[in-house]
Amino acid sequence: MKVRPKVRRIVGLAGTPSSNGLMDLWAKFRLLDMGERLGRFIGQYREIYFKPDKRNGSIIYSYKPLPFAEGAIYEKISDITVSMKAEDYLKMPEKINNEVFVLNLGKRLLLR
Repeated sequence: MKVRPKVRRIVGLAGTPSSNGLMDLWAKFRLLDMGERLGRFIGQYREIYFKPDKRNGSIIYSYKPLPFAEGAIYEKISDITVSMKAEDYLKMPEKINNEVFVLNLGKRLLLR
């Protein structure tokens, strides 16, 4: 975050935007837009879009998205996000299994 203001252009790539849920999106987008869309602080983000879920007294272990959160979050980041599904863009050939048996010190090993 210290050098981010000096970077003129940034492109973030991820296998999936919400890999561990909506809570993880905040850090990615904070880096991309310096907190413009989802807030500069994670506390703000939690207050607006989540409610405490699992807890032990005052210690909160997880948060649960509010009913409107998913749509609202995706709407906020939609102008700088492109989402693609592999099945829409990749045409892969049928998987071929090729089993090769190798002897190793008298033991048979199956390599895949």
